[in-house]
Amino acid sequence: MRQLKVIFFLVLLASSVSGYSQNILDYFQMLPDSSVLGLTAGERKKIVEVSKDNKNSEDAMQDISLRNVLYSFDVVDIKNGFLKVIGAMEGHLQMCYWNLKNGNKLIAVYQEGCGPECYVERFDFYNYDGKTFTVRPYEKTVPEIYDDFFKADKAKALTDMETLDISASLLFELPRTGKNIIAKWGNTEDKEIYKEYAKGNRMVLLWDDGTFKKSDIYWSE
Repeated sequence: MRQLKVIFFLVLLASSVSGYSQNILDYFQMLPDSSVLGLTAGERKKIVEVSKDNKNSEDAMQDISLRNVLYSFDVVDIKNGFLKVIGAMEGHLQMCYWNLKNGNKLIAVYQEGCGPECYVERFDFYNYDGKTFTVRPYEKTVPEIYDDFFKADKAKALTDMETLDISASLLFELPRTGKNIIAKWGNTEDKEIYKEYAKGNRMVLLWDDGTFKKSDIYWSE
């Protein structure tokens, strides 16, 4: 009986260590190809091998030039569970994860494209229980906030902006530190132009154990 207890404890310990040993680089390799630039697990493994120690965009561009990869890490922060990928695309890809109260993790993959204006190409969320990635719908995770940035007469603002060929997109910044997402409204014109139509150009989306809540709108550079 004592021997069985010891074996059970060792199995439990090994399982626990294995679970805690996974980090943002593991999730980058494990996620469905469709969420990560269509790259296969093998292609992502090579990216990790050549760029896991990168410090800046210069390191990333050197990998792309010399190490036979199309993409590399501009930022890789294992401690804070964040990475950013640049390379053969107009834009970038960010990844991060949050620890949920139930022991699972919420993993986000955000891809921003540009051409010429920048836009959200994809924004995927997954619940990960240590074995399975389950899609968490975007609309159940992040609130709809685009219209919140406008002043009272949104219809007139949109009409005037269209007449003057002024566009405004909604982009996001995943957290490298902390837990909140930054929503960035406008993005194509100087903020002084947007002030005629909008209450601000930023909103912090507040973390709430698997979903995000709206907060006050404000102006930022």
